[in-house]
Amino acid sequence: MSDADGRREALPNGRADGSSDADGRREALPNGRADGATDRGPALGVLEVGTIARGIVAADAALKRSPALLLHSRAVSGGKHLVMIEGGVAEVDEAMRAGVLAAGSALLDKVELSMADAQIWPMLGAPVAAPDWTPDPEAEAVAIIETSTVCAAIAAADAAVKLAAVTVQDVRFAVDLAGKAYFTLTGTLDAIEAAAGIAGETAGTRLVALEVIAQPSPDLRGRLFR
Repeated sequence: MSDADGRREALPNGRADGSSDADGRREALPNGRADGATDRGPALGVLEVGTIARGIVAADAALKRSPALLLHSRAVSGGKHLVMIEGGVAEVDEAMRAGVLAAGSALLDKVELSMADAQIWPMLGAPVAAPDWTPDPEAEAVAIIETSTVCAAIAAADAAVKLAAVTVQDVRFAVDLAGKAYFTLTGTLDAIEAAAGIAGETAGTRLVALEVIAQPSPDLRGRLFR
């Protein structure tokens, strides 16, 4: 159901489609979305707010302004709050404008991608740890990118995977990192060097560290974090 302005109306069990699992919670589907849609976005917006209370206010303002879909509204290390939304380009843009306004001086960072790469969506469920690098036959080299904000990591990863044939492997956003974030990429050395370059450029002053290993030790290949 929807109301007059086209927004989906929440039903008594909390889902817009009326379905729920046995205990009333939304059931995650194989594609990672609770509504069963197979497409993503295409636009993605993320707000990184300095206080949890103001982060929730920003999420509320964004969702009241636009029918964009809320992916996450969660507190993370460093006392920060992340708000992630997806939808059409215009929907996400409108929601982001409202969220930024509501966040005010508490806004630490933001990223808005009009066409987020397919590898970005799985990152949003961080932490992500690849069991091995088998799915990437070109995993000759690895890059480790560390940023001061989550938004910087998302923007850097999107730029990197769009520029070069690299694969996102490990991801952690803020939790147990004092608010920082990191992700790793694998690929041929040439691809990794190109991807690392654009990732560092995109992160700018928010880049904490960037390292490239041309030939990781066999003991580390596919298992950088244990």
